[in-house]
Amino acid sequence: MDSLPNEELDPSKLGNIKYEIISSTSKSAPSISQDYLFKLIIIGNSGVGKSCLMHRVTTNEFSEDHEVTVGVEFGSLLLRMNQEGMDPSVFKLQIWDTAGQESFQSITKIFYRGAHAVLLTYSVASMQSFQNLAHWCNEVRTQSEPDAIVILVGNQADRTGEREVSKEAGEKFARDNNIQFFIETSAKTDMNVTETFIMAAKMLYKKHQNKIRKAKENLIAKARGNKLRRQQ
Repeated sequence: MDSLPNEELDPSKLGNIKYEIISSTSKSAPSISQDYLFKLIIIGNSGVGKSCLMHRVTTNEFSEDHEVTVGVEFGSLLLRMNQEGMDPSVFKLQIWDTAGQESFQSITKIFYRGAHAVLLTYSVASMQSFQNLAHWCNEVRTQSEPDAIVILVGNQADRTGEREVSKEAGEKFARDNNIQFFIETSAKTDMNVTETFIMAAKMLYKKHQNKIRKAKENLIAKARGNKLRRQQ
């Protein structure tokens, strides 16, 4: 997060990337090969709605009585994306919901490794969760991959009468910390939840296009090799 955001990852320039959600955790995955796997982790204080965000986007469900995450929970989205002049690519967005409590932080630190994207999450109804973003930013800097995409998420925006953190404060924090994208969400009302994960997926697709293309070429070459061996 210390480096300036890549201009190519400017959200306003990613609108021409078309996408389709092929399947999620809630559906039986179709028989389709994926070109690449991306790991996305959701971090932040306990109680800011990290698990609710994951469950909303993967199962379209919300529960007021969601139990505290112990360690890590998993979800996934299988997506097809393409840009004009390029072949479509299919990749899985593997979502890791990490526990935000102090007692679990030693467990979850290992799950930062290999993360391609991070949703840095706070509750707009909790100033403490917003103030603790400095701690979580430090965790990202010291534990995650140096080129990981970071998105700042102000969740629980439906709690309008309890708001403690203004939208302007979130925007300023994102600017001050060179975070590529900021958005307010509500897992309860489904406001901007899918949009958040799709934006992460678009940024990953744009950033790693060359890796996706090479992985796809390797899969095609492997399939051709297997076919030739069967014909011999």
